[in-house]
Amino acid sequence: MSDLTGEIIDNRYQLKRVVAAGGMATIYYALDLRLDRPVAVKIMHPHLANDEDFVGRFIREAKAAAALAHPNIVAIQDQGWNEGGVPAVFIVMEYIEGFTLRDVIAEQGALGVTESLRYFAPVIAAMSAAHSAGILHRDIKPENILISKDGRVKIADFGLAKGPQLGATLTVESSVILGSVSYLSPEQVQRGLSDMRSDVYSLGIVLFEMLLGKKPYDGETPIQIAYRHVNDRIPNVKEFKSDSPEIIAVLVFKATAPNPDQRPKDAEQLLS
Repeated sequence: MSDLTGEIIDNRYQLKRVVAAGGMATIYYALDLRLDRPVAVKIMHPHLANDEDFVGRFIREAKAAAALAHPNIVAIQDQGWNEGGVPAVFIVMEYIEGFTLRDVIAEQGALGVTESLRYFAPVIAAMSAAHSAGILHRDIKPENILISKDGRVKIADFGLAKGPQLGATLTVESSVILGSVSYLSPEQVQRGLSDMRSDVYSLGIVLFEMLLGKKPYDGETPIQIAYRHVNDRIPNVKEFKSDSPEIIAVLVFKATAPNPDQRPKDAEQLLS
């Protein structure tokens, strides 16, 4: 995608620099010229903007997240199509100056129980609020957990989100392409189906990674990783770190059960 730095979107948002890029969109640090404040503007890649399915998913992200007013969820402020200038489908979000949980794990490795729970508690609180509102995330991973410079933790990118009113279930193919395979539940890989228990599985994998500094399955092709999530059992964290508290080890083990019926039924139950 061409760099749109310098463009003014919707006669309001001046794009200053690229801060992240993914398969669907590029995120810019921008200035809201009307309110004179920094924002993050997510712009869909132009080759996808003609695809109604992708545009629909992009808009669902905005609607799903905008429905959630929670201190640990990145706030959505605007959404639209750029009427003047370069064609663009965009979402405007609050700008979080800081880093991601992925950065923390990459720098520190295993975080230990206390620090892991310090990051995990606000994440699970946010997902509990989302599940209570009937909204799934479907792409929970360290890259989507933002940490501001003053220590606030926020979940971003409800990019695969779906509430009862927000559209149909993803297919197996698009789920694997758009989700991050290291965090996908067996049912997402096998059948392209997900519910709140699928988010619980992903949360369990994230907590596993924080505690141990590594994913359960890594260093392989995406297909091999997906296969292992379907056919293997996520190991107990005590197998790698014997001094892990039993209650935490059991929590992770239950959250990552291959059978969704054996997991907590939603993030609220996991939180409790």
